[in-house]
Amino acid sequence: MEIKTLAERLLGRQILTNEGTKNSEIEKVELKYDLKLPKSLKDLYLFAGKNTLLLEAFNRFALPAQLEISDNKMVFLEENQNICYWGFEIDKNTNNPKVYQLINENEWYEEQVLLNEFLTIMLYYQCAQGGYEYCATSGITFEDLDIFVHTEWEDVVRYNGLQIYWKADCLLWYVYDKENKIVDDLYFSARTQEAYKSHVQKYELEEL
Repeated sequence: MEIKTLAERLLGRQILTNEGTKNSEIEKVELKYDLKLPKSLKDLYLFAGKNTLLLEAFNRFALPAQLEISDNKMVFLEENQNICYWGFEIDKNTNNPKVYQLINENEWYEEQVLLNEFLTIMLYYQCAQGGYEYCATSGITFEDLDIFVHTEWEDVVRYNGLQIYWKADCLLWYVYDKENKIVDDLYFSARTQEAYKSHVQKYELEEL
């Protein structure tokens, strides 16, 4: 899915022209480092670079002027507690480079996804972890969960212990372990109060 389409899906509306970063700001970065930003990241800036819900609700995306290169990685995302950072490998031969995580300031670990998929994961996670205003735990059984996710939800993220399902204005998500068992709780996040209220009874929601 293209970044603009994904952003509009998550926002529940069309992107506004003033929500994007000016192309001239991106060109300054490209000139500074003598490279072209990967299309997926460039599109994120062009269409939603000023949208705080998508770029700052949980983890924090660097603004174009804040992009820096370290160990041949362009650092573009900061974890919400400043524990780690993410960067993509500088590779002029691809428009969809590898993503790496920086831990302890000098240890880079390769993520098992490329940049376009990583951005998709992060944008869904931004909304799940605070971007959407209405959040709750769900008390449904595993049997009900299995039925609901196959009949009502779209499976959008399954990566590195994180599972997220989507339907309009809503996210259903959890963290899983190596045995594919849910760790902690099953969570529900809704963009609107109307969407939240319509799921309270069926999904046995308890507001956080």
